[in-house]
Amino acid sequence: MKKYLVFLAAALLQADAWAATYTYTGPAYSPPDLHNFTSCPPGTGNCGAYTTAMAQTGSFTTAAPLPSNLNSQDITAQLTSYSFSDGLTTYSSGDPQVTLVSVSATTTGGVLDFSVHLVRWQTPAPHVIGDHLDQVLVTESGQHNAVCGNIQVNPQGDSCGTSNAGGVFSSWTDASSTVGSWTVTGLPPVATNAVPTLGEWGLLLLALLMISVGWMTMGRRRM
Repeated sequence: MKKYLVFLAAALLQADAWAATYTYTGPAYSPPDLHNFTSCPPGTGNCGAYTTAMAQTGSFTTAAPLPSNLNSQDITAQLTSYSFSDGLTTYSSGDPQVTLVSVSATTTGGVLDFSVHLVRWQTPAPHVIGDHLDQVLVTESGQHNAVCGNIQVNPQGDSCGTSNAGGVFSSWTDASSTVGSWTVTGLPPVATNAVPTLGEWGLLLLALLMISVGWMTMGRRRM
């Protein structure tokens, strides 16, 4: 009997662990925000131009929903996966040349506001001053084919303390006056009834528990 109870208690705890995905949809770039490269001589990296058909988009996932009282709090360590794009570069958690520099979260008052900083190096590690990179500050700005002037190493990988995107081979976007929106999916269902309930998983597991108790009772009577 104890074995059944331990199994069901573990299942109940697992049912409460809900992964949550936070998705950002940004507005299309506007012409004043775009500053594209003017020349791309050989050996000056991977040049690329932003267009008004592009935007910042993407999402990240956490093992459990974030609490509703965060105020610019670092949640970098809580991410289990992520994927963002600025239209030119994809920044994915499965890419070894991508570094998730930081993620800060504000969720107070029902607001969803995140600042996500990602870097993608154009060459594999180890990195040195002068290496080319792309980077994005989600909801703010981005750089493509910038040159790193200061290597920083953090638990997530190499990042760049200062980068120069002013060369003729670089492109960048300024912060837009229009900010996109964040949405969240994967939250546990909210009961509409004011009376506390077990929910679907709880009822199912409770039924299994009752069946197990019945089996144990019948086994004892036969003995």
